[in-house]
This record gives sequence, C-alpha cells and structure tokens, in this order.
Amino acid sequence: MGVTCHVVLIETSGNQGFIFDTTKRRENVGASELIDGLRQWVDDALAVEFTDFDSATWRISDGRPAQLLVNAAGGAKIVVCDREQGTALVSLVTARALRAAPGLDVCGVVGECFDWDAVHEEEGQRPISMLARRCREAHHLLPLVKSGRAGPMSRFLRIPIVDECAASGLPAYDVVVDGDGPRSRQPRSRPSRAKRAAQDAGFTRLARYAGISNKALEAVADHLEDVPDWVAVIHADGNSLGQLITDLGNRPEGTSADGQPAQGSAAGDADRKTPNDRYADALGPFSAAVQECTVAAFTKALEHCERVLPPGHDVAGAMPVLPLVLGGDDLTVICAGSIALAFTEAYLTAFEEVTRAHALLGGGLTGGGLTGGGLTACAGVAVVKPHFPFSAAYDLAEELTKEAKKTVKRYAPRSSGQARPRASAFSFHVQYDSGGSDPEHLRERMQVPPGAADLAAEPDRKKRRKLRALLYAQPYVVTRDMREPWTQGRHWDDLVRRAAALIDTVDELDGGVDGAQESGERKLPTSQIHDLRETLFAGRDAADGRFRQLLRHYQDRGLTLFAAPDTPDGETTNPDTASLFWRISADEPPVTGLLDAMNAVQLMGDPAATGARATGAPATGASV
Repeated sequence: MGVTCHVVLIETSGNQGFIFDTTKRRENVGASELIDGLRQWVDDALAVEFTDFDSATWRISDGRPAQLLVNAAGGAKIVVCDREQGTALVSLVTARALRAAPGLDVCGVVGECFDWDAVHEEEGQRPISMLARRCREAHHLLPLVKSGRAGPMSRFLRIPIVDECAASGLPAYDVVVDGDGPRSRQPRSRPSRAKRAAQDAGFTRLARYAGISNKALEAVADHLEDVPDWVAVIHADGNSLGQLITDLGNRPEGTSADGQPAQGSAAGDADRKTPNDRYADALGPFSAAVQECTVAAFTKALEHCERVLPPGHDVAGAMPVLPLVLGGDDLTVICAGSIALAFTEAYLTAFEEVTRAHALLGGGLTGGGLTGGGLTACAGVAVVKPHFPFSAAYDLAEELTKEAKKTVKRYAPRSSGQARPRASAFSFHVQYDSGGSDPEHLRERMQVPPGAADLAAEPDRKKRRKLRALLYAQPYVVTRDMREPWTQGRHWDDLVRRAAALIDTVDELDGGVDGAQESGERKLPTSQIHDLRETLFAGRDAADGRFRQLLRHYQDRGLTLFAAPDTPDGETTNPDTASLFWRISADEPPVTGLLDAMNAVQLMGDPAATGARATGAPATGASV
C-alpha cells in the first residue's frame, strides 16, 4: 500500500455575478483582480501550513506531505497527506477572502482519502487514476458544501436600515468621491470599496494582455460605460476539457489523446510512472498551456479588430475591448457592439489555431499532442445598451454559450463513448428592449407557427408543437474546414454573405439594376427587407409567400442568399417554390437566417477596412 492522500479543492464561485453586480466598468476590473488574487492567497496559505514548501519540487511520490497540482485564477487543487492540514489550508484561504474580497464566494473541500498508487476501475469503463477520480469527486462535492451554508449576500443585511450603494444596490458601508459636482459623494458597499481598491492592480494585469498602457485601458473602460450605442458581453469556453483532463493519467508519458507518440517522443518509450504521478505531472502543464493559448487567441482577436474597426470607434488608438476574465479556457470581455461578432469569430478561430500549433496541446507541425490536434471552443454574445444590467447580460451570454455547446456536441463524433466536438461555434442575441432577458423566454418568442405542409404531414397534434419554425439559425460555426450537413447555412461565411447582401449598394459601374436604381442605393431596399421581417412573425407560410413575391423582383440582387441552402449549385432559385426556411435534420424544426443577418450587420466591423465587396464583410452601423 502506498501513501494515503486527500485532494483539497478551493474555488471561487459566482465569479461573473461578483464582477457584473456593479454598474461601474472600473469596478468590474477590480472584481476581476480580486478573483485573480486567489492564487496568491493559496501560495501564502501553503507557506504558512508547510514550512519550506516549494511548488516546483515537492512531490507526494518523493515523500513530501503536500503537492500543488494547479493554482490558477479562481481555483486551486492540492494533494495533502494529512486531512487536518488540508482543512487548515481551506480555513486560511477562505478567511483571507472574507477580509480581502467581501462579497466573493470562496469555498473549499477536502476529499476522501485514497492510495497514491491506486487506480480506479469501473465495469465497462477504462481505468483512470485514483487522483483523477478524487478530483472529479471534489468538484461534485463542492456545490453540496456551498448549498449547506449561507451565501455571500447574507453578509450584507439591511438591519438596521442603511442607504443603498450607488453602484451595486447593496447596503452602503462608506461614502466615496466619484467624479465632480454635487453628486460626487456616493454611498458604496463593502464589496464596491474592495473592487475600487483593487482596480489599479487589475488594470496593470489586464493591460498586459491587451498590449496597451494602464491609462489606455482605463480610458477603454470609461468609454464602454457611456459612449457606444451598443456594447457586448462575450463569454467563451473550451469544449469537453473535463474528459481530456480526466484522461491525463491514462496516457503513457509522451503520447497524445489518440495514443500516438507526441512530438519529440519515440514510440515504445517505457513509462515507469504510476497513473497518479502521470496525472499530477500533466495537470499543471496542461492547465498552463490552455491559459497560454487563451491569452494568445485574445491577442490575435485584438489584432483582427484593429483591421476591421469602423473609423472613429477606437479609444485614442486603443481597441474598445475590455478583458475581464482570461483564466484557463474561459474568456469574458466587454467590447463595443460594432466589433462584437468580428472579435468572437476571430477569437474562436485563433483558439483553434494556437492550440493546434502548441507543442504540448496539439503537437505543432507533427500533430498529436495531448489533445490529438488542438481544442475547440464555443461562445455566447449578448449585445445590450451600455446601462443595461450587466449581470443579466452575462447570464444571457452564458446561456447562449451553452446553446452553442449543446449543438456542437450533438453532432460530434464519439470516441470511446465520449463526444468530442470538432467545431467551434457561437450564438448571439441583440437585446432591443428592456424587457426580460431570460434566454428560454427570448428563444420562445422567436418561434412561429409551422407551415400547412408540415401540419398535414404530422397528424399527431401533440407533436405539432415541435414543428414550430425558428426565426434564427444559430449557432454559427467558425471552424474553417467544417462543412458537414448540420452546418449547412449555419457557417460564419453564410452569415457574412447574408449580412453583406443587406447593405450592398449599386456602384457607378453597375449603371443601376434594371435601370431602377441609382448609384449608392441599396440593392435590396430597406423598406422591403423590413416588411419581410415583419411577415416572419405571421408564420412560415406567410413569410415564404412574401419572400417569393420579392424574389421575382430582387433575385439577382442577393436575395437568393436567404433561400434555403439546398438548391443545387448552378441552379436558379425557383420563385414559385423557394423558402426562407430549411431543416438541419428531419427531427429538428425549420430555421431561417434572415433575422440573424439583420442583427449581425451592425456587429461585424467595417467593410472598407476588410474589402467588403471582395470578401462579403458587412458594414458596421448601417441600419437595415
């Protein structure tokens, strides 16, 4: 029998609520910094509890009493031999959080004991390292522990009655000076005060990611609080990393996810390490590599935005993008609405590229790596007005991310019983009104009655509800080489071409279209497109009837791009039978891309900067 150990898991939770429960962009940055502070709190606690602790050299297999597996923004995993010392670590970190970051929920658990040399086996499943098993159990146990105690909001009761924080609505703790004028003295809560105190350090850290000065990033934060007509909350997350992490201990050293030798490793290399040693040694580098790739993809997305940003939308030369979370495979940013989809597509594409090229993750030019060819990710984009409640906007972005993930996983090929998504995708929503932002409610409003042919083909009334047509075709796939039946009409290229068609204009060389239009006019008249949009909500048959009428007049002006993408190449769309709707598969409802394209026009960047007529990129700010 080997050494008896315990996994200690310490995590922050409700991070996005903590960041976005304030209306001040500078305090959003301060909140991000406080979450990032968990790394230092864990390091300090380890130094207190274990004399001469060294994360680089201490290993359980070498007889040490503790080993640090991962220490990142928002979460840490440690293995300890003594349960009491694990409990002491949790107490030290959570007590530090109470003092340094009031309102931030930090919780920890100490898992069940296990033998360091043991392997977990289940019938019908591949054996996995016991360390991986205990880590997974700790993640499942953490929510149960949190549910059994009062949450952070219980710390801020309104007895006795106190004034309200001007930034968060929590009970006021102090008065601060914010701006000039008679209203500059504002009541603020304890969390608000802590976020304000951390904002300078936060700008310093995040400015390095953005490649600009602290002052420039501060100007971006102030700009996004008031200036743009639309702002976007973007959340992105890697696909199926959980199973990859669990499998780390199963792979002999130097092999990839498919069992092949990784870059620089000879086939047949002897691996004398136990599965727990392999898991412990691989987890830290894997997490660091994913973090590195997330930052690199963010940088590439910023560079792309520099090329497509509409004139006059920069902030003294800086991109109107404020990063808030760049941790592991998670990304959360606020940006100007004018480049929301351009940034998202660029980030997801870059994330695929940099993970594929990374020597550890994708194996670089030789292929392989721990992931067997890189990672994919999904994103959600919530586009709102600057003073819309950003906590609700983030919730919407998170649910849109889940929608995209669910779709790419549904069509992912299965390996050893596990679905591995091979596509990156995003869903988005533009919140035009101040009503409810519940994703389920919003999607419900985007369903219309099915067509008569659909009803006739389904005699069962209970099943007819599933035939309701969807007024969106999301999510949109950005993976460049992904051309499968389920992506038909739902690729980024499709969205770009449709949006471009909506704002394409007649130029002098055209000499007008059929002699009916002058240079500079829209090829697809705005009034007609809006009329078609309104008809969509009357149901599928009404929308298709109006579409066929317009197609007879505007077939050669780009309107055919909105027809169902099932017409054979080289054939002209028949105005008598064409439809705005198509089916992804026989058991899914019909979808259409018209509304998506109309919403996307103002979110994709400047066509003049990207060669819109050649590439199909639409104009930003153009109304349709």
